[in-house]
Amino acid sequence: MMGILDAMYCPLRPPLTLLLPVLLLISRARLSTCQRLPQRDDLLWNQVNTDDIIQDNSLLIDGAEMKAHIRPPDVQSYFFLVEEDNTPVSIKVTPCSEQIDWELFLMDLPEDGSGSSAADQLSEQRQRRQPNSAIGSYVAHFSGHASNEYITYSSPAGVYVLTVRGLGDATTFRIYCTTSPDSDHYYPELPSDPRVDVTSTHKNKVGLAWKGSPSVSTYQQPIQYCVAVNKIRNYSSWCGVLSFADVLSRGPRTKSQNRAREKEIRRAQRRQESKKTKNNKEGRDSVEEDDEILVECVGQKTLHTLTNLEPGQTYYVDLFAVDKSTNSSTVYTGTTITTKPGELTESKQIRLKDGKLRMSSVRRTNPVKVFTFPVGDEPQTAMFALQTCSQFVTMQIYQGEELLRESTVGRLKKFQIKKATGQLTIKVKSRRRKITHFRVFGTVNPDKFPFPSMPRGSRINVFKNLRQCNSVTLAWLSTKEDAHYCLYRRVDNRRTSPTSETSKPETNQCHGPDMRKKADKVLCRTVIGEEANLEVLTETVSDLEPDTTYVFDVYVTRSGYDQQSLAYKSKRVRTKRAC
Repeated sequence: MMGILDAMYCPLRPPLTLLLPVLLLISRARLSTCQRLPQRDDLLWNQVNTDDIIQDNSLLIDGAEMKAHIRPPDVQSYFFLVEEDNTPVSIKVTPCSEQIDWELFLMDLPEDGSGSSAADQLSEQRQRRQPNSAIGSYVAHFSGHASNEYITYSSPAGVYVLTVRGLGDATTFRIYCTTSPDSDHYYPELPSDPRVDVTSTHKNKVGLAWKGSPSVSTYQQPIQYCVAVNKIRNYSSWCGVLSFADVLSRGPRTKSQNRAREKEIRRAQRRQESKKTKNNKEGRDSVEEDDEILVECVGQKTLHTLTNLEPGQTYYVDLFAVDKSTNSSTVYTGTTITTKPGELTESKQIRLKDGKLRMSSVRRTNPVKVFTFPVGDEPQTAMFALQTCSQFVTMQIYQGEELLRESTVGRLKKFQIKKATGQLTIKVKSRRRKITHFRVFGTVNPDKFPFPSMPRGSRINVFKNLRQCNSVTLAWLSTKEDAHYCLYRRVDNRRTSPTSETSKPETNQCHGPDMRKKADKVLCRTVIGEEANLEVLTETVSDLEPDTTYVFDVYVTRSGYDQQSLAYKSKRVRTKRAC
């Protein structure tokens, strides 16, 4: 074995140095039929589903799709063995959520029939190489979001070396190699005209039509068509769509996923700069999670109507033919559509009164509510607040046709429009199926603002060292203003781990302490003067039961008339079993 490694000495990366001798020895040894490297058995392969498995194997199998993962700045190498000359070869790489860069090289196999040992053959092969061709001769190079394929119908025998480098954040990608590209039919075939036609356009719906995949009629593959719609960009791969859909289903994104979405949002904003003012650059725009991407699979229909769209909005539409048995897919030519603008009539608009909090709701059948707020002829600073009671909504503020602010709101968000005149229009939108309640407020008088200024960290903390069998000590950041705080508790009988600290949020975030049971109230205290400037407020809660899980809530209200309460994030604590 040491002789083989010595013969293979060359400036290769460790994976290539270790794997290549094994590959070459296996490929050139005189083995019986049953000992040859396995080809794909179609009947057996159809029983194997590797879609959810990220493989960590550098050897690529003929006729099998492999799912891999890369995190920049890592560079990964993969190997595909071709045993005979004049062999058709297809190597296809599909990025999912991020861009990748990949290069393909071909290494010659040693000549056979010399009678010499494998080590001697490898040594001779090394001497024939150029000094700068450590991983073989260059074949192809691809880069970007798109799925790319290298194909040749007359490949020499050798080992293809595929090197993959990530260009953005961590991402998954797919690799498919085959020596029978014309007969595999692993991916659904596209029709001669792979475009998606727009048959009708309305304010809130669009009709689509396309030609069916020949794989349905010719090869009887279980194909279904899936339409992906979003406001940011076109997607070039089905796994790219699923990667973001999976993020949504799991909940909050990671920092790297947020950065990826922010990059796409900024690109979309640059395309619409002509429609925005300089003030928009001061705001932090975002996209609601439910608005990011909408996926609808329609079976084998070749007609579909997208509904519940927004008037005057541009959407990016992608169509995928997906094999349900393998989850392999092919993308049609993506398109963009713009719905017809909606005409806002006075009867559809709700007038906001200065300093008055307005309760309203949106749902999928009525996804947009429009409010107007008169400012006056003199330039003034207008202040707005939107509080959602349960789910995310999107808020937009217009002056005429000019978009001034746009943001996704999950709890409470404040907006300030300087030098506003005339009349402002506020739109609140949601694409949730269930009803979403919210409260909206507008004023030009800061003294009328009803909500307290919540600290950046609006959570309740517990002193673990002071946790007893019958008491706990809690702490939370102050709002640093004259305010009224109320502390509530309730017993939590959920069958979950007692070490879980944060309770599920209340079903209605707009509810204040007046909606709580009187028995849940622990205390209320008013903080004014010097005490209001304290960074942290603490409170010890006694008379608790041992080995019991409690959920604590703190509500804060500004001092003054007609003020509204806001809740800190709930805290779940379990008392000790014994004192």
